[in-house]
Amino acid sequence: MNDKRRITIIACTSEPENGSMKDFKKMFDKAVYFPFPDYTTRRLMWKTFIERTEGVLRQDFPLSTLALISAGYSAGSILETCQKVLTKYRVNNQKNRPLALNEFIGPLSLRSNTMDDEYAGYVDFTDKVTGDDKKRKKLFAKDDDGKDGKKKKKGKKKKKKP
Repeated sequence: MNDKRRITIIACTSEPENGSMKDFKKMFDKAVYFPFPDYTTRRLMWKTFIERTEGVLRQDFPLSTLALISAGYSAGSILETCQKVLTKYRVNNQKNRPLALNEFIGPLSLRSNTMDDEYAGYVDFTDKVTGDDKKRKKLFAKDDDGKDGKKKKKGKKKKKKP
């Protein structure tokens, strides 16, 4: 019997750290994990979402500050914040009053976010699922001499010309 049907199962949880890592790996042949955005990604998201909702950013607009204070917020929360701030009235009034950082802080604080202790759990889970924890341990392993565990390249050293 040759069965050519394929089934895709999509699983989603807001509490992955409460699950069994062993069971996660048994249940799925392949997994694509979407972690919380890092600083660089958040900065790019703020820029993209503001511009997509017709916001105009001046060169001195503090995107880096928004990226820092939005740690633990999902992409959806950042997008909702931009949509809340950039109403039709506000978009039309940008020429008279440019966008300011404080306009985004209040609406961002009303969005759902992940507290620091939960965020640490997500990061730990991500490391285990992706295997980054083992890679990191191997990379920073110390040998008996206390030196970095990285292997040195063997071969001839090039002589410097006088």
